[in-house]
Amino acid sequence: MNHKISVIIPCYNVEEYVEKCLESVLSQTYENLEVIVVNDGSTDSTADIINLFLSDKRVKYIDQTNSGVTAARNRGIEAATGEILTFVDSDDWLELDMYEKLCSAFIAEKADVAVCDYNLIFDDRVDIKYSSMADEAVDIIAPDYFVKYCCKAKPNNYIWTRLYKADIVKKSGIRFEHYKLGDDTLFNFKLLPYMKRAVHISPGMYNYLQRSNSNIFTAANRGNLAKVYADTFDSLVTHYESNGFKEFLRAMPNHAATRLRSVVFYSRLSGMDNEAILKSIKEGFRGRKIAEYLSDEQIREMIYDGGAK
Repeated sequence: MNHKISVIIPCYNVEEYVEKCLESVLSQTYENLEVIVVNDGSTDSTADIINLFLSDKRVKYIDQTNSGVTAARNRGIEAATGEILTFVDSDDWLELDMYEKLCSAFIAEKADVAVCDYNLIFDDRVDIKYSSMADEAVDIIAPDYFVKYCCKAKPNNYIWTRLYKADIVKKSGIRFEHYKLGDDTLFNFKLLPYMKRAVHISPGMYNYLQRSNSNIFTAANRGNLAKVYADTFDSLVTHYESNGFKEFLRAMPNHAATRLRSVVFYSRLSGMDNEAILKSIKEGFRGRKIAEYLSDEQIREMIYDGGAK
């Protein structure tokens, strides 16, 4: 097991978090890493903290003018030389054996992508193994895989729970797009038709910090989270239609329900009441492709009858 893993970490004004993040990556029991840290024009002491880790020869440092997280991730993809790609958000941290366990399953199952569970970290609690996956290897067959593994009540559609076969990512041409939110889910779903096999392992090994000032909470507080998710949903449908991935279109009703559930979940966490959530969804989804897959009854049930729990 000697595959090099390229770990891409975009950073912007994360002086409170980046040290813990980098320590958790560089202390992995799996040591064959290339850690690509992209400083996206930070104006705090983020760059100074990153510099403390540059003595580790596995760290590759890229400094760019502020261009956004998607540009930083894409820059990392182009710089990566490993057989495997993965991503980390700079305010999160990993369990120390995450890459060892994921890479072992990835190689053993000859997978194109390996996925682990994750933990939601709040100020007052930790939700362990939030998505509750099972240990199994499966072929990616549309739309069955999409429906069963990507459209669950507790979805695991994040880039940082995954190891990707680097050749597939690079040859597919799929890159991160400049949306305010949901670009990681969009990246995964656009990439799915290019992959044949996935392996899932159940331990929650990625720790996902829920910051009250993060982009997703900011969007929820402003009441435009539904609009943001409608943007990425439309982009995904267009991608499947224009590239002949028609079988994946059969999963869109399930994906629409998952996007709806996420809007309700994060809107509630941000303190919005049911009426405000309903208003934001109606305004955000109006005239968009996602609205074609959801009925008013579904939306009201998700909000008022506990469908988002």
